[in-house]
Amino acid sequence: MEAGRRAAIVAVVLLSSIATACTDGADAPTTIVESTTTATTFAPIEVFSVSTTVAPGVDPAVHEQLVTLVGELAVATQNMRGLAYIQLPAIAIAAGEDFAERLVASVAPSIDAETLALEEATYRLLGQYDSPPSIASAIRDLYSAEGAIAFFDGATSEVVLDGTRAELTPLEESIVVRALAWSLIDQYHDVVGRLRVLERAGSEDAIDAFRTLATADTIATQLRYLQGLNEDERQAAALQAADAEPDAVGRLPNVVRAHLALPSELGVEFVDDLVAAGGYIALDNAYDPPPATMEQILHPDRFAIGEPAREVPELAIELDGYTTVDDGAYGEWRLRLLLAGAVEPGRLTQTAAGWGGDAHQLLLNGDEMIFAYIYGGDTESDTIEVAQALLAVARGPIGAGDGVDSGGGVLWQGAGTYVFVDRIGDGLMFVVATDADAGSAARSQIRVP
Repeated sequence: MEAGRRAAIVAVVLLSSIATACTDGADAPTTIVESTTTATTFAPIEVFSVSTTVAPGVDPAVHEQLVTLVGELAVATQNMRGLAYIQLPAIAIAAGEDFAERLVASVAPSIDAETLALEEATYRLLGQYDSPPSIASAIRDLYSAEGAIAFFDGATSEVVLDGTRAELTPLEESIVVRALAWSLIDQYHDVVGRLRVLERAGSEDAIDAFRTLATADTIATQLRYLQGLNEDERQAAALQAADAEPDAVGRLPNVVRAHLALPSELGVEFVDDLVAAGGYIALDNAYDPPPATMEQILHPDRFAIGEPAREVPELAIELDGYTTVDDGAYGEWRLRLLLAGAVEPGRLTQTAAGWGGDAHQLLLNGDEMIFAYIYGGDTESDTIEVAQALLAVARGPIGAGDGVDSGGGVLWQGAGTYVFVDRIGDGLMFVVATDADAGSAARSQIRVP
């Protein structure tokens, strides 16, 4: 498939990822990855709706046609993923407004005002976003029902379809395939339940890694389905995808777009490498145990040997009036995003690749924030590279200006800005705060690993 068509068809992922099993939001565009594997053929299965009663507002004829179509697509999903359903996938067909309400309800925890406000404030604190408007409207537009055809509701384990019409385009059929892939993978690997456990544990890095694996698995299944279409169908899907790419994507800062693109870009590459090397069994084995860090996703050779993260001290800063709202391992991927505004793209991957282990803590006191970070590199030279990059982040994206030597590190302190970077051997600390006194107090409680 030529480059122009690849660039167009990738927006299919946006349309199909508005809601996922994990209320993960939309994934940014990806490129088609040519599969070197052949599909497995399973016996046809029957797919029944959740209820024999046609939902209010759904035409009975449309309901019947969609149930038949989903049955056919479920067989295709099994073949594209190399797994047979353990039990019949539950299907819910809802009228347009009811479908939209279910979609919004399924992603509500990800788009509530408090969550988005904290996310945006953190980006601004770290110099990752400094332009209006707020990201909230763009995020909510991405999660809207416009363009959605089907999604997997992890709370009910149902594949939910819009029952407005029965005739679907090849692109829209692939969206149903992805929702079915979520239900299939969840049956075998309890993706939803395991993500909830990880989220309660609070490690950003482990959450990113497991979510990337599962999300990329469904995207790769969808792309295999698209690759199996004839030339005319693939071209039609590419054109429809290009026309339907949400405007909201362009309103998001680079850091958000990069994070949303992770499963469809690097994640799909990881999944396809596993399948190419060991077939679908290798992919299923990757869930038990799953990648423990984003380092293992970004460097599959480190996943193959089960390279663990380096142990670093736990951050446990306590300050009057401040509450910890996020903590745990930060990970190589988020470090890469943090450095992206100050390091040339050609050097960024190399700079972050020496990641050995880290920890972070985000504290909040009204409008005041503190971000504390400690890092241990694989080698001292790796840590020197990251320290230099963080100095560039302070001077550039954060806009702290010229720093001064302080306690062996470099300090920036001014109105509304406190930044401190210190390196000792192969470890470093990085503190950013909106209040200088609080930043200094937090710094005094941190030990460089």
